Order: sequence, then C-alpha cells, then structure tokens
Amino acid sequence: MNINKRSYSIALASIILFFLFSILFPTVASAVQIIKIGNGTDPAVHGNKVVWTDNGVIHVYDLTARTDTAVDSSAASHPAIYGNKIVWHDMSSGTPKLAIYDIPTATKDYITQNVDQYSKPAIYGDRIVWSADYNETSYNYNVYMWDMSTSTLTKIAEGNSPDIYETKIAYGYDGDYGRNIVVYDVNTKETINVHYSDQVFNPHIYGNKVMWSDFFNRDGYIQMHDLETKEIIDVTSDHTGNTLYGSDYADAGADTGTHPNIHGDKIVYSKSGDDQFGYAGVYIYDIPSAKSTPVYIYPKGTHTTPDIYNNTIVWGIDSNYGAINDTGIYIYDLSVTNTLPPVAEFAANTTYGAAPLVVLFIDTSTGGVPTSWIWDFGDEIYSKHAMNATHTFTKPGNYTISLTVGNEAGNSKVMKPNYIVVTNPFPVANFSINATHGYPPLSIQFTDLSQNATGWCWDFGDGNNSTQRNPVHEYTDPGIYSVNLTASNENGTDSKLTTITVMQPFGVGPFAYIANSGDNTVSVIDTATNNVTAIIPVGNYTMGVAVSPDGKKVYVTNFFDSTISVIDAAKNKVTATIPVGNAPRGVAISPDGKKVYVPHTDVGAPSNNMIFIIDTATNEVEATVLVGVVPFGVAVTPDGKKVYVTNLDDKTVSVIDTATNTVIATIPVGNNPRGVAISPDGKKVYVACDEGSNNGYIYVIDAVKNKVTARVPVGEFPSEVAVTLDGKSVYVTNGLSNTISVIDATKNKVTATIPVGNSPSGVAVTPDGSWVYVTNYASNNVSVIDTSTNKVTATMNVGRSPNSFGQFIGSLQA
Repeated sequence: MNINKRSYSIALASIILFFLFSILFPTVASAVQIIKIGNGTDPAVHGNKVVWTDNGVIHVYDLTARTDTAVDSSAASHPAIYGNKIVWHDMSSGTPKLAIYDIPTATKDYITQNVDQYSKPAIYGDRIVWSADYNETSYNYNVYMWDMSTSTLTKIAEGNSPDIYETKIAYGYDGDYGRNIVVYDVNTKETINVHYSDQVFNPHIYGNKVMWSDFFNRDGYIQMHDLETKEIIDVTSDHTGNTLYGSDYADAGADTGTHPNIHGDKIVYSKSGDDQFGYAGVYIYDIPSAKSTPVYIYPKGTHTTPDIYNNTIVWGIDSNYGAINDTGIYIYDLSVTNTLPPVAEFAANTTYGAAPLVVLFIDTSTGGVPTSWIWDFGDEIYSKHAMNATHTFTKPGNYTISLTVGNEAGNSKVMKPNYIVVTNPFPVANFSINATHGYPPLSIQFTDLSQNATGWCWDFGDGNNSTQRNPVHEYTDPGIYSVNLTASNENGTDSKLTTITVMQPFGVGPFAYIANSGDNTVSVIDTATNNVTAIIPVGNYTMGVAVSPDGKKVYVTNFFDSTISVIDAAKNKVTATIPVGNAPRGVAISPDGKKVYVPHTDVGAPSNNMIFIIDTATNEVEATVLVGVVPFGVAVTPDGKKVYVTNLDDKTVSVIDTATNTVIATIPVGNNPRGVAISPDGKKVYVACDEGSNNGYIYVIDAVKNKVTARVPVGEFPSEVAVTLDGKSVYVTNGLSNTISVIDATKNKVTATIPVGNSPSGVAVTPDGSWVYVTNYASNNVSVIDTSTNKVTATMNVGRSPNSFGQFIGSLQA
C-alpha cells in the first residue's frame, strides 16, 4: 500500500525527443524484466495479484494468468490488497467510505463509520486500518481498525497514516515536541514508542522492521527501526552535501520519502532528484547488505509509486508532481535470470569542468543485466561492484574512462579515450581586514586570502577601487561601507563581501530611534550617553524604524495611518509623510540609501499583499512587488541585490531581486514569521518564527541557495532578530519569555539567555558591536546589553509601548 504525504515535423520531433530521453535517462533493468500491465495510478501488490485505479475504476491483474480484470467500481482510490481481499477509498455515493471486495465471489461490502475524504486503508489478514476525523485541538486524526471476522470497529488511538502487519499497527501522531512514530500491538494492547522528530510521516511495518519518511528537507528521506535491536538506520541519505551539483543543492538523498514500501528484507522507494547516490527513478534497498540499486531511471522531478511483494516490484507515476506524462503501471521481476551477456555502455552527467570536478557515471549497458561492474577512471583509481559511481578528479588533465560489466553469461568492456576533460580550478575569493570599525580617518589593510586567483578587483564602497592584491585604503567620512573583492582567473570570477563601519567621534551618537506605539512618538537616545535627547511626534501607532546609511534620515512606519514619517535626523523633525499601503509594519533601506522597502497588507485580498518601494529622492512610491500574505518584516542584503520579506500568514519568506523588482524565491519557514535579519557577509538570513505552545524558533536560511539549513529553538514568541557586526552572534527578542536569546552563529546554538523587561519586541546592535538595545513593549523602557558579558548594564525609560521593529540604531548622527 502506498501512502502519499499530500504531421512530419511533429513525427521527427517525437523521434528526436525519444532519442534524447534514451541517452539522458536510460533504464537500468532489462526489458525482459519490466512489463507494462496497464494504465492508472496507486498500484499495490500481494501474492500473484496487482491492483490499481484507472479513472476511479479498480483493476486486478493476475501475474500468473497475465489477465487484467476491471472491478465494478467508480470514484475509487488508494487500493490495498491482501490475499483475495481488496480494500479502497470509495466516493461513488458522494460520501466517503471504504469498499471491501472479495475477488473469488466478486462481492462488495462497505465500511461507512469514521471514514473521511483523507482515509487511505491498509490491510493484513482480516484486519483493515485507516485514519479519519481530524481533531483541531490535538492536531491529530484517529486511527481505526475493522475486523472482518467479527465485523467490529475499534478506535486504536489518535494518529494517522497507519500500516499493519500481523497484530502490529504502525502509525504517526503529533505530540508536544514534534511528530511521533509508534507501534501498537492488537493482542497485548501495548504501545511502543519508536521515534520522534519534527516531520516524520508515512510509517510502514513488516516483521520487526518499522520504516518512515522524514520530511525535514524537500521530499524527505527514509529511516528504519528494528523493534528487536532498537537500532535506527538511515536507508537513504539525510542532508548530506550534494557533491554532484555542488553548492546548488545542500541535501542529497532528501528526495526519497514520498512513496516507500517494505516487504521481507527489501525496501522500494521513489527517488525524484539527481545526486551522487543516483538519478531519479525506482530503487530497491537490500536490508542485509544496506545497498540501494536502481530499478528504472526517470527524468529528474519524476515521482514514482512503487510497492513490492517477494520478487515482484510494481509502480506507476504520481501525476501530482508532473515531470513526465506516463500513466503506465509497470512490474519488475527480481527472479528473472540472465540468458545474455551484457553489452557495456555508460554515460556521465558532465564531461568537462574545472578541478575538483565531481562526475556521476551511470551504467547504461544493454543486453543481459549486469551483476558486476568495474570502473577505471584513468587516474589509477578504480571502483568495483558499483553500478553507478561518483568520482572526483582533483587535477587538470584528460582522462580515459572504461567500464567492465559482467553476469553469469559473460562480460563486456567499453573504453572512452579522453572522455573527461578537467581544467584548472575556479577562483575562491577570500580576504581579511585588520579592523571592522573605527573613527575617521580609518586606515584599513586588506589582505587577500583567495585561492586560485590571478586577478583582484576591490570595491571599497565609497567610490574608490583598486586592482592591487593587498591594498591599504583610508576612509575619511563616517558611514557604513560595503567592501567587495572580485577574484578572477582564466575560468571565471568569485566575490566576497564585508562591511566597514566608520563612526562619528565619541560623544555624538550613534543614535537609537525608539518608536513609541502608545504615544505616537519617537524617542531619540544618544548611545554614547544613554540619554534621551529628543521626542519627535509622528503618526498613529508607530512600529518600524530604519535609519539611512549616512544617518541623515529616519523612516518610521505608522500602522493605523498607513503612512511613513520621514525624520530629518539633524533637526529631529518630521519633514515628510509618505502615504503607503495598509498596516505597514517593518521597514528597511537599501545600502546606498536610495530605496525604502515597506510592506502593504490586504487581509481581504491575499493576492494583493505587496512591498512598496519608495524613491528617497522624491519620497514617492516608484514600484510595488507582490509577496505572500500579511508581509511583516523586511531586510536588505549588504550588497543591496536582494530583499527578504517575512509573510506572517503564509509561513514563508519572499526573496526579491532588486534589479528587476521580482520575487525570485519563496522559502517555507515556520509559523508566524516576523523578524528578519541578514549577516554582514550576506550569506545567512535569520527569521524569527512563533510555533505556539512555548515553541519559538529561529530559521537559518542560506542566502546563496535560498534554503533553510537550520532551526534553532529560542524562547516563547520570538519577534525580532539582530546580528552583530562580526556575524558571530544573533540576538532574539522573546516576547512572552521576557528574555533575549543569544545564538552562536557558527554553531546555531543558544549560548546565553538574558532577562530584560516585559514583552521585549525590538532589538538592534550598535555599529561597533559593543551594545545591544532592546525595546520592552510592556515596561515602557529600553534595556542595554553589553555584548562582551551579555548582561544588562542600563535601562532607560521612554514612551508608552516602545516597538522599534527593524534596525533602529544609526551609524552616525548628521
């Protein structure tokens, strides 16, 4: 049973496409072993019978007689079979029910109690299990069992996606600390806790083996638990770096969780991606040897639906995922022996590139099916017994590759001279600086640490450049400067970014601008003295704050007015009021000070939520970008090329390309994402999410790949986040815990928890990284934290309900 988580020119084109498919996506098994037995979806196999659905009609295929029989049925889905009994989800009457069909007598019976539209049955012997009746309080369904021998219905427990073997039922459920996989014994009434994690689903059981899918990343990976030894193993890889495609993919193996099944000592599964473990397709995993073998290869993105019984594997294509248009139901016989020797052939995912070049070689041999493989990579390194091999070429050169394949009928060898061409490696930009901040004139020594570079281009962020390898540059004016090194060689370029802060002389700022939501004012704090130097009237319920890089302007969002107040920082007066969209919360300004980004919320029309882009020279909205539902926080990367927006109701982060003003990525994160901050090097994005039930998390996003790479538990109701200038520490406000969590950015681990005032909301770091300022919404004050000790050293009273959502501390005062 499969459980899903949710004219001439034309003829010529068809021939070409078929030829390309045959080269790029070769099958693995011999044609004599694979037979198409019909069309449809959701196949399952038991004994000598295969069942599936085709447009709502159940089909039964007899493997012995090779006959296909259509069962009197309609609106059927998710069939399961045991012996001569078939059970499926039936919507023929418009009301969900489970149909039970007896093959010899062609009679049907129905289960109508406690069945809903999501119920997917599993069967073993006289027992049928399924889940239904979602409980919004516990976030669980109920697991039910029907005993055909006694016609009795039993509620087993709260949970979902059950499977059954003999007297044991495996299922999953949502607990207080994540998802749980458990096994229930029908006879002893004992429940065994097998495993818990955040995203574990789709349990299956056979004998003493329980397996499930962990969907923490992408399409999930498979794990298995032995009920006797209590050992848990990874059947497919979990979050391993993809050495086949490099930095574009971070989680090789996390593409195997959608359709696994188990029988005996073998597991079958669908692989939807390409990496060093193989191409997309149908795979079989042998438990004793812990080896996976491809059965049939498909184009990347294809999701198959395999099931297994003894030596028979059956599968179809899950049309919900697209990729290819194929409705076939296929069977593969593991017991077929070879009568022909193989004819060796192979292909590679790439044949040219810079060192270190990682190449996936895949066996495409024809004739008889090989049982042995020997690869010679031309660099005195060999690989034996691997059908597909991944090899890294570390030195430039031309490499001759050969593959020898064999079976009991004979062997064959193919050699391809100079098949792999490896060039010199690409440059990797890197450098160090002797200081990250200081007072003008500030002289900085830049030291190149790049690898494989023959040229250097420095952009110091103040209009000056250099092509020296190790230049010295002097900054004369206060400000925040983004420094970029582009290293190059004959193969290409690579860049690295850092930030230099030149501060105003001591005693004159920088200033913190505290948005007092309850007073409709902004309190100005001189961080050199921690004195409130001005109180500025603004709009109704001020929330977000952003200070221009030169410190001359402050932009404040007014939630109920739907405006932005523009403050002249030299005069501490509002000089302009800009109408924007509904309920503006966060606000951010580009590193060059030319653009301001502010969210517009339209709860009544989710498709009308957007980011307004304001030209600071004219104080007018010059463009809008559609994002997710209820955009909240905004942050701009140090190079100004991307904007990250948290979408409160979508549980996502939108990534905007500032050159085109288009969303280039939408990243799933946790519940209620609010605050967002970016590391000084622009490589990491931190998002504060409130998961409820005292569970707050910071989601860490790789800004290069736009993928979540870590999730760090923090306090209750995290709302805002800030990163220190060196990028080593992240500070998080926990609104219901009345604390600040301090995260070690290298380890993604909380290293300190600091008590502050009531309901901390906003947090910002001074330009020199020495102090963290926290606005305490319910205490009407601001806490100052010494970053060297992570202790509160001062508390200043301000206006009512201080918010200051954003980077509310300037680099200097005009």
